[in-house]
Amino acid sequence: MRAAWGTTLLGIVLFIGPARAADVEFSITARETYVGLPVQIQVAVKNAQDHKPPEPPEIDGADVRIGNPSQSTFTSIVNGRVERTISTTYTIAVIPRRAGILHIPAIRVEADGEIRESSPTTIRVRESSNDGLLYVEIVSERDSVYVGEPIDVTLEIWLKPFDDGRVTLDQQEMWRCVDGRNSAFGPFAEVIDSGQVRVRSDARRDDRGALQSYYVYLLNHKLWPERPGVFDASGVNIVANYPLELRRNRFSIFAPENQVISSRPVTAGVGEVAISVNSPPTQGRPPNYRGAVGQYTMDVSAAPAEVAVGDPITLNIAIRGTGRLDLLQPPPLTDQSALTTDFRVPDEPLAGELAGTVKKFSQSIRAKSESVTRIPPIAFAYFDPETETYRTIESDPIPITVRESDRMAVQHITESGPRTAARTDLTLLDQGMWANYEDLPELLVQQTVRPDRRVWTFATAAPLLYLAVFFIARHQQRLRGDTAFARRRTARRTAIGRIDRAARSHDLDPAAGVTAALTGYVADRCNLPAGAVTRTDAVTQLQRRAVTDDLVREIDDVLAQCESARYAGGAEGSSNDIVSRAKRCIDQLERVQL
Repeated sequence: MRAAWGTTLLGIVLFIGPARAADVEFSITARETYVGLPVQIQVAVKNAQDHKPPEPPEIDGADVRIGNPSQSTFTSIVNGRVERTISTTYTIAVIPRRAGILHIPAIRVEADGEIRESSPTTIRVRESSNDGLLYVEIVSERDSVYVGEPIDVTLEIWLKPFDDGRVTLDQQEMWRCVDGRNSAFGPFAEVIDSGQVRVRSDARRDDRGALQSYYVYLLNHKLWPERPGVFDASGVNIVANYPLELRRNRFSIFAPENQVISSRPVTAGVGEVAISVNSPPTQGRPPNYRGAVGQYTMDVSAAPAEVAVGDPITLNIAIRGTGRLDLLQPPPLTDQSALTTDFRVPDEPLAGELAGTVKKFSQSIRAKSESVTRIPPIAFAYFDPETETYRTIESDPIPITVRESDRMAVQHITESGPRTAARTDLTLLDQGMWANYEDLPELLVQQTVRPDRRVWTFATAAPLLYLAVFFIARHQQRLRGDTAFARRRTARRTAIGRIDRAARSHDLDPAAGVTAALTGYVADRCNLPAGAVTRTDAVTQLQRRAVTDDLVREIDDVLAQCESARYAGGAEGSSNDIVSRAKRCIDQLERVQL
């Protein structure tokens, strides 16, 4: 039985092949974009034992940010051999600030001691015409704040309701037009994650001076400015896929009633915020001030209260206040002469522990002589922004008793009383291990273990079942965590479903359904923003990805035929031909590595 299991496990170990050598892949989501609409550069480091994250390049005319890395594992089986690929992917967002040609330099990555770099590239940036559709502002009831002082601010996203004369989208439908993947909410992302977005209807004058109605989405958040100067809101940039054309959705009670079938991106960032951030004044600053801003109270305790000279005493300091406690520094104990005169105080920094509205610090101190009778008051200085003055608070003195340290003579260490050892009687058996058994013939009978069919079935099926469950779980995990992979996997099914629904419906335009299906398929396969790909964008993307000219021309011709049927009064009898041609194009694209 044991030998059988050993053979099975050895087979599993040999079945899994070694990991491949380190590799780095670079990809970009688009070669054309709009001002304020991010282009994402993905850097995938595969099978590296050690690597360093890529450094975001400095690009003239664009803001560059790098997000947190994501990790994934992909297992493939080729001719019975299992190969596992472990990938760490970094996403670098390039946000253009002006129209024109944007030059992106090479991106360098060090993996397993080797430098890999991408090729320099360029992207075309078009001007994004907002046309008064979207405004973004940060407002607050206060116009000034001190560094480290909390301030309540509100991010206001003004979005003009879509109205085509027949349908006006409501507040929830317009909020779905905000592109959360390409928008940068900055510190307000926490509000999005918590679902605490409020909305109201309001009116304002657009860039032309006309009074317009808007939905105003409100994101309230408490911020802690860290640098003096003008309040920095450059990290907030909102992208919305503003609808151009709608159709009624009659197929699912769970889907939105109005479905956007074409849109265009509009972007807006936060302008200069009328909030000044000030540093605490230098005049009147106490020498033991360590940057605390707000109002605070302090409790100090010590234990034990009776010690010998040199024994440790734990000093516990608890500070409560309205300031930013996570960055709060402890009172500088080594700078307080009343304490260091009678106590030995370590000079290493204290980390502190945050518990709700209290931050606790602990330090061990040791009395220098038996004449010490108390721990002196501990002083803590902070700046009060309400009165704009520095304040110093002190704890109450703590009485303690310090006795002379105990001394032990040398003879007490070397001399000791007689020890009484417990006696154990041992019995020697001269028969070896046989003395443990009474029936030796029964012990020596040869025993043979033959596993039955059920044991062999379990031993063989269990590893295979484990591998199957492992692969399925990994695949589902990748579908949940890698949205781009999930979109590629379901691209064909989504597109064919759109075409079939449009072909069966009497209320939907088949040409519009085919257009949305083909452009949506290209967006899903190429990881482009959903609903933002036009006929020109689709053809351009396919040409850049080495799709054959014949197939690109066929797709372009189908989209052109759809436009003719929708806007130029094309023949009604051609709808079946459009549907069949579109499905053939999608099936051919499925065989192409986009």
